[in-house]
Amino acid sequence: MKSMRLVVLMLIVAVLASGCYINSEVAPNQAGVQLEQNEIKNCVSPGVYTGWGLWDDLRTVSTDTLTFTVSDPEVATFDNQLVGIEITIQARRNSDCESVKALLTNWSTLVEDGNLVNTITATAREGIKVGTRQFTLAQLLDDRNGLSGKITEGVEQDASKYSTSIINVTVSNIALAPEYATLMQSKALLTAEIDLELRRQDLIKQKASNDTLEQAQRELVLTQKLAAEQAQTAVDVEIASREGKKTAAANLVYLENSAAFELARLDRYTQILGDKSVIYFLPEGTDMTMLFGANGILPVEVK
Repeated sequence: MKSMRLVVLMLIVAVLASGCYINSEVAPNQAGVQLEQNEIKNCVSPGVYTGWGLWDDLRTVSTDTLTFTVSDPEVATFDNQLVGIEITIQARRNSDCESVKALLTNWSTLVEDGNLVNTITATAREGIKVGTRQFTLAQLLDDRNGLSGKITEGVEQDASKYSTSIINVTVSNIALAPEYATLMQSKALLTAEIDLELRRQDLIKQKASNDTLEQAQRELVLTQKLAAEQAQTAVDVEIASREGKKTAAANLVYLENSAAFELARLDRYTQILGDKSVIYFLPEGTDMTMLFGANGILPVEVK
């Protein structure tokens, strides 16, 4: 019985020493390869695998996205201004079979996340120096995307050699020298004051424009009112003219018929003096002194 147990134990030790694997898992965030005597035989997708052959092995490579920051406290711009640059990088190992094989064959140490981050960081620091040197400080402050693009070019080219893709490079901070920061603050305050003054002038211009428009509208209203009054005056004049013509036509009979005129005159006198009064009509050239006698006014015979 003891000998049987010893044989089983020896078999277990032999199996373990042979390097085979039983129910080994390739996680969803991993790529896997099967090896035989340290030679890659096959790429496998996520799942559970067992290898019974002598010296069989299963290796996995993480395909998680690594996010880390890289900074350089003092780099020079094109116009020799010293700034500090901090960038954030996202990188991920390629999961296709050829990339995984190349990584394990040529860059096996980069399977460790720390080693991969350190390798990319070294390349990124060089990219920061080269990229920053292509911009003036003013351009750098206005175009962070341009700087990240320049850094990405160098990092991507290097990372592709060890089967890694650069997902994103972002310039997260640009630190200015204290003197330049003070100057920029003063410039910002001055710019704000200029903008405020320009807005005030725009308001003045807008008010003047509104006043001009209001004045023009007022003049238009007055012009229309004057035109209406002139039209009304023309109507009134026409009415008066027609009334005058009508009156003149009515009175024309008195100019043409003296008897009618005399009758009209007597009617007016009657209206003024009353119908009981005596009215004397004297011919032209009558001597008024001959009309008075001892008994008052003498009647004169009218012929």
